[in-house]
Amino acid sequence: MAVHSDVKKTAKAFVAASVLATVMSACSSFSASGPTPYKAAKSADAYGYSSVQLDDSRYRVMFKAGEDTPADLVQEYTLYRAAQIASEQGYSWVAVVKTDIERKANITQRVVKDKKNTLPPVLKEEQCTMSGCNDVAQPFEVSDSDLRMEEAKTQDVYYSIVARMGNSQVSTGDNAFEVQKVISRLTEIVNP
Repeated sequence: MAVHSDVKKTAKAFVAASVLATVMSACSSFSASGPTPYKAAKSADAYGYSSVQLDDSRYRVMFKAGEDTPADLVQEYTLYRAAQIASEQGYSWVAVVKTDIERKANITQRVVKDKKNTLPPVLKEEQCTMSGCNDVAQPFEVSDSDLRMEEAKTQDVYYSIVARMGNSQVSTGDNAFEVQKVISRLTEIVNP
């Protein structure tokens, strides 16, 4: 009997852990609270940066962020990405020629833990020995019953710039930045 209850207990724990792992891995595709990190967008609808080359020395650099991302951080991410592109293309100056910002309503899903149940769940089962049978209660880790999907309305931020690149401040314009200075200054912000 004791072996059977151990198998039941192990099976229940395995199922709970599997469900939790599945739900937690699925949440990577959902919006997370907090600022959007600096990263490449994996698709057209994903959060992060992307870029399009307009001509030899001009690029449109875009960054999609969740509403929890401060506007100045989104601007710095975009300028940092423009400076990276300029550096990769062999340019030493980058200028912001045009900016555009747009907010779009979005419905996201988030995995949340219910706060109603603050105590760990308890597994009660009968364990029998040669002396007789007793009910035994054992706490176990979080189960899928503590997690739920929640929909929330958000305002995604779409920020884009047109960046002109060149090898002198004169060739790029009055509002030009030195590429290496931008990269040096923003590296700690972008990669904390």
